[in-house]
Amino acid sequence: MENRLEISDDQLAHFERNGFFLIPNPLGARGVREVDSRQQEVEPEWERTEFPSGCNQLACLFLMIGEPVLQMVERHDLVDAARRILGVEKVHVGACGIGDASKVQRGERRQVAWHVDGGPEVRQVSFRTALDRHDASNGPLRVLPGSQHRPPEEVRAELLQLELATGTHDEMPGQFFARHPHEVEVVLDPRWTLVWTPSCWHATGLKTAAGPRRAMGWNYFPSGGRKRDLAAIKHVHPEWPDWTAERKRLWGLID
Repeated sequence: MENRLEISDDQLAHFERNGFFLIPNPLGARGVREVDSRQQEVEPEWERTEFPSGCNQLACLFLMIGEPVLQMVERHDLVDAARRILGVEKVHVGACGIGDASKVQRGERRQVAWHVDGGPEVRQVSFRTALDRHDASNGPLRVLPGSQHRPPEEVRAELLQLELATGTHDEMPGQFFARHPHEVEVVLDPRWTLVWTPSCWHATGLKTAAGPRRAMGWNYFPSGGRKRDLAAIKHVHPEWPDWTAERKRLWGLID
């Protein structure tokens, strides 16, 4: 059974102050199982496919699942929650993805460095659900609360000094993994969904566990915001011109 989402004033205040809050997974156990099953079903085809340049691979996998995820993203309670969180009348989906990010990452390190997707000027809200439990051994998301309000160069300089303080570098590092004293490590179980802004600085823990580390997420933006995955939408769903105007508008295909 789906869980209808209703956002409280306390959750809104926590989001504005810290950049995140958690809710019971709105899909419910059956909805998660359906998406999980479909993801595993289409992944072999996804792995065999050469996608055109400009198509985000994890967005393509997300979109290949088809109606279950399209309808999930289009749920009126989720869209209304995004509009309320962002304080706007209209939103569109600017990015999406599902799967194990380690399958498309380069390099040997099983960890994502500190980074930010946007800055204080970028308003966005993302719904993120783990399909496998992301605990301390399975690369959990780490967020720096409140950093969405800080100048990026200020946070970057702070993270650099913390990285240098580990004593593990002979040269000036270009990526930062060191723990921040104010970070929150989000142990994300499939029973819960993280509602957050990627404009908050974030990284992951080091993955030491065997097995997959899958997650799914999508970001809502106000009108005029990011539209990263238009190429993926048009490639995976060439029938998109026949979609309803409401669906096209929500997926950023028309204004």
